Amino acid sequence: MDLRAVAFVLGHLLLVVGGCLVVPLGFTVAVEAGEARFAEELFAFAAPALAALVLGGLLRWRCRVDGSRIGVREGFAIVTGAWLAAALFGMVPYLATGAAATWGEAFFETVSGFTTTGASIFPRVEVLPDGLQFWRCMTQWLGGMGIVVLSVALLPMLGAGGYRLLKAETPGGVVFERERPRIADTAKALWLIYVGLTTLAALAYWLAGMSPFDAVCHAFTTLSTGGFSPHTESIAYFGSPVLQWLVILFMATAGINFGLYALLLRRRWRAVADDAELRWFAALVAGAVVLGVIVVPRAGELEPHLRAVAFSVVSLVTTTGYATADFDAWPPLVRLVLVLGMVVGGCMGSTAGGMKVARVGVFAKAVTRELHRPIYPHAVRPLRWGRKVLEPDLVANLMAFGSLYTMTFLAGALVMAACDYDLVTSLTASIAALSNIGPGLGLVGPTQSWAHLPEWAKWAMSLVMLAGRLELFSVFVLLTPWAWRR
Repeated sequence: MDLRAVAFVLGHLLLVVGGCLVVPLGFTVAVEAGEARFAEELFAFAAPALAALVLGGLLRWRCRVDGSRIGVREGFAIVTGAWLAAALFGMVPYLATGAAATWGEAFFETVSGFTTTGASIFPRVEVLPDGLQFWRCMTQWLGGMGIVVLSVALLPMLGAGGYRLLKAETPGGVVFERERPRIADTAKALWLIYVGLTTLAALAYWLAGMSPFDAVCHAFTTLSTGGFSPHTESIAYFGSPVLQWLVILFMATAGINFGLYALLLRRRWRAVADDAELRWFAALVAGAVVLGVIVVPRAGELEPHLRAVAFSVVSLVTTTGYATADFDAWPPLVRLVLVLGMVVGGCMGSTAGGMKVARVGVFAKAVTRELHRPIYPHAVRPLRWGRKVLEPDLVANLMAFGSLYTMTFLAGALVMAACDYDLVTSLTASIAALSNIGPGLGLVGPTQSWAHLPEWAKWAMSLVMLAGRLELFSVFVLLTPWAWRR
């Protein structure tokens, strides 16, 4: 592995992280000047921003190399290193303001933000100052489309190395098909779509009754499918039916492959309509909503009942994690369907977590083919997804992902069980962390925080969240000896 190339690109990424920290710094100056804790909050953002900019500049100056030296191994190391560095610098405001009592709490909250998980160690988030609230929601927005995607969009000098970074951040993904001649143009197009949808959501929320601050923060965490909110009651704090339906709409929008929006802008309607994953995703959500409406006891009129069920289903399937109802109190059948929806997640190329609909669809087709093989051993039956025949190497990659996902899920559940949590809490906490959802069931349900985890468990579940956001391979490949050989 070319460590000099890794350090050079990490230097650029640290410059991006430092620049991002300047935004909440400016927000604090504009909004909280004159407050009792203004100097403390100013230092909380200025110190990590300056440190990231200085360290990034030094690495860029001392380790200058050509972008073509970024290979597959370097890509994995850069992506994992970038997310860890973002979390380490991003956790400083929590420690400097005293919001987090320990390093483990600060790291957990920051990783939960950047990975768009939404699990929180704060029983009541209203106690946080506005500047920290803004940064907390902004970390989810940055992590939604991806820190590395943003960096590639801003750093065209990476050249072919930028494509390797994007593939390392989303291994097995389909969003980064090279329809444009330069990968930096693809990254820019995706971020422009992301910014446009976020702006649209913020305007819609503001017109529906949110304050400008709440509208921006919730737009950040909706389009990133993150789920953080400046209010402990989440979206239920507002109590507006119109607002809740808008949130449902934008959560579903964020759970769809952003590459399809690029196709819509180019008026390729047929390609969007023929997308197999989109149809599977719509069927999954619709089926879960219908089941919930039928099975969950209804206390009043149909519309509030339908809205509560639809909100919870879309929130969990897209791995956003907002809550307007305590779904942990619903019948076991519905809770099981919601857990399965957490595992499946949204579409490839979306900001949602989970295994992704396309992967689960391919798993189902692979099982069907293997059931067919003993009866017709000489039949040739290639795996198809939509109109595309999948190469055997890609199918093997997807199968390996499924196996690694299962093993990581079991490891996370063992961590929780070792802390003496019950089975439901242990299993759903692992799914919630690995699929980047946030709420699970039991002691990590939608009305609970994760503050009760022991310190070592917070570190362990933070790593599970990070592995899930980077789709496992980027993290685990670095644990193999051959990743470090030249």
